[in-house]
Amino acid sequence: MTSQQSAAEAAAIESYQRQMKLVAQLQQERARLTATASVRDKKVTVTVNANSVVIKTEFADDIAELSYGEIAEAMTEAAQKASEAVNRRAQELAQPLLGERAERPKLSDMFEGMPEFEMPVAPEVSSAAPGSAEREAFDAQVENTAAEEPEMTFTDVEQREKSSGRSAEVTESTW
Repeated sequence: MTSQQSAAEAAAIESYQRQMKLVAQLQQERARLTATASVRDKKVTVTVNANSVVIKTEFADDIAELSYGEIAEAMTEAAQKASEAVNRRAQELAQPLLGERAERPKLSDMFEGMPEFEMPVAPEVSSAAPGSAEREAFDAQVENTAAEEPEMTFTDVEQREKSSGRSAEVTESTW
């Protein structure tokens, strides 16, 4: 092992340790996130937690001006807006982690011949109601995209024959 490899490995370990501390800190900060959104002239207000779970719902004194259908639509709209806000804040929290990740050495820098792996990009999530035309179009698009994904293959692989016995190089079997 060269000193250059040792330095790269030490840097990778240090980067990993920093990143794990940062992950723990960001997880704690994210767990405390909430977001609130109001719609229909503040007649409906919804607060969600970091997982976009509704944790509080408030109706203004003049909520009776809305029909049940309008209240239901307002609840959905307010919850979606609050969810978008909390997700945006969570992404902002993650920016330091992404910066640290970009500076970290790649596996191929430390191990010669090691392929690089990339995380697949998650598809956008639809907020369209079940059974709606928008939801059906979205589902069809996701299904078509998944069918078009190429299978993961490795091109730099050596084929080796299986050995039926011990290697001739092995002289002692106990360690």
